[in-house]
Amino acid sequence: MGGLLDKANAAKETDDTEEPAPVLVGSAAPEVANDPPKVVSEATAATAMKMGLAGWVIILIGAILSLQGGAWGFIVVALVVILGVGAIVQADRMRGSVSKPKLYASVAVAMLVAVGPYALVMVFPSNANIAVTDISIDENNDELDFAIRGSFNSVDVEISSEGEVLWTGSAEMTSNIKRFNVPINDFFDGNTEDHEGTVLKTYTITATSSNGNTVEMDINSKFLTREAFNGGIQFTPYVSNSIVDGETVSEHEGLRVQAFVGLFADGEKEMDDGKHSYASANQRQFTGQVTYTLTISPRGSSEGYTHPLVTIDGKVAKWVSDYSGAKSSPTDVGFVPLSGTAEDGDGFEYIEEERFYETAGCYDFTLEVTNVNLGSDHSSSFSVTNSWNIDWDDGTSQEEKNQYPTC
Repeated sequence: MGGLLDKANAAKETDDTEEPAPVLVGSAAPEVANDPPKVVSEATAATAMKMGLAGWVIILIGAILSLQGGAWGFIVVALVVILGVGAIVQADRMRGSVSKPKLYASVAVAMLVAVGPYALVMVFPSNANIAVTDISIDENNDELDFAIRGSFNSVDVEISSEGEVLWTGSAEMTSNIKRFNVPINDFFDGNTEDHEGTVLKTYTITATSSNGNTVEMDINSKFLTREAFNGGIQFTPYVSNSIVDGETVSEHEGLRVQAFVGLFADGEKEMDDGKHSYASANQRQFTGQVTYTLTISPRGSSEGYTHPLVTIDGKVAKWVSDYSGAKSSPTDVGFVPLSGTAEDGDGFEYIEEERFYETAGCYDFTLEVTNVNLGSDHSSSFSVTNSWNIDWDDGTSQEEKNQYPTC
């Protein structure tokens, strides 16, 4: 009896045990539910591409309108942006594969391109779309050159100093730029710096665009320090040496002369031995338009030697030598070595003794200076005379002949 019960229980346990469900692989695996891909015809794809391109073109138009400095207004720009972004979104939908990250990125770029320029104009000052650039001096034509840049139709310009308007002009813009070439003598009203470089006054360019924006730019003070007020002369004697009867004989042949025209402090003057006090100072380079002549003559006499006219043009002095023809020298050397009527053994030109010397006495070295191209109120002329005693008469000792005290 017990054996039968055991068998019955064993059979029941076997029946109650569930077998695991079979695992299907390969083609037998169940499919996961998914939307079937949308098939887009070639015509639809082409239309979507054209619409997307059209959207970007509209966006670029929005950018151009933004660059007008706000003249079109935010509403117009916003409408253009909406149309452009809408076209881009619709193009993606027509393709049937809308990628949200890609779409969001496209919209962000489109908004930045179209609205960015407008936002800059609104955030920054009103003159952010007008600028004065390329300020320089044209020494060949004696002009102040500068450019106005910006997106507008026309511009009004003025040059002023110390609250006084000195010059005005206007012009139509071409390709967002207009260059001005203003003669210096149309507005010059005095130097901007003194001999030490201290700023005395400022010249300002003010430009107002046709859409109402204004910008101001100060002109570099070094550009308009062009009126000379001072001058000075230096010289060294040219002495030749020869052997006569076994002895060295020295003879004064003439003078090598240097001149400076520009600006220096009151109190600078000639010194003994043909020197000038300004030559030992930190000399200021002078840039401008100046002419001058140098005359050497005995005190009280109308006879003497006159050096050819010297023209300072910017940073270069030019003249025509009586001996060698056309000559020039940079003015940044300070005292410019001038020409003469002959040449010594070292290749330097000098003024021969017989061209200016009469007898022992006081000799005046006179500069006649004229500022040019500075306007009627500043084309000033002035003269500077430095004087020294020169004694080259026979019978004067060599030691005394080498001394040239002021007189």
